[in-house]
Amino acid sequence: MAKQALDTIKCRRKIFCSGNHDYRSTGYLLFKEFFPNKPVLKVDWAVFVTISTARPERNEGEVGHRQVLSLEQTFSKFRRLRKIAIIHHHLIQVPDTGPDNIPVVDAGDTLRCIVERKVNLVLGGHRHRPWRWNVGRTQIVHAGTLSSERTRGFYAHAYNIIDASKDAINAGLKIVGSKKVLKFDEVVKGRVKLPTISET
Repeated sequence: MAKQALDTIKCRRKIFCSGNHDYRSTGYLLFKEFFPNKPVLKVDWAVFVTISTARPERNEGEVGHRQVLSLEQTFSKFRRLRKIAIIHHHLIQVPDTGPDNIPVVDAGDTLRCIVERKVNLVLGGHRHRPWRWNVGRTQIVHAGTLSSERTRGFYAHAYNIIDASKDAINAGLKIVGSKKVLKFDEVVKGRVKLPTISET
């Protein structure tokens, strides 16, 4: 059903990143069958690298030493391109989400790699709370949730819209039912008003 829904989205390329629930009950085998994905995708002026953090039957994430080394080599190879990393788990705790019992166990090593290799954007999720951290030159942008009933705080269902070019990368938040795309500056400062019925 998920594949059928995603197949209705028409675009040049699609990138899939598995989450912890995708890996439960041998789901990792189904995920690889229905959503085959290359970990490195170069498109024009950007390179996208998918970081796999999900592990079978575990909530917490892990990058792993071999994958960190691979990230270092890959990002060094594409120094002149915009570098975008896609990861399910959060590398930095997200506000308003309670105690962090489901971290990336080697987040420090992964963050060091990302900062040293001057990655422009990290896209993540897992905590169902939209947020953005700026770490050096790197934006770390978290998605909320598009369909889960477990929203965090006052946030409704939402998804991120990334406006990227070879000159700049800007992240926005689209709340389902609203016509407006919110800037993440508004989100992190708490200046977000949920859409009213008249705005939908």
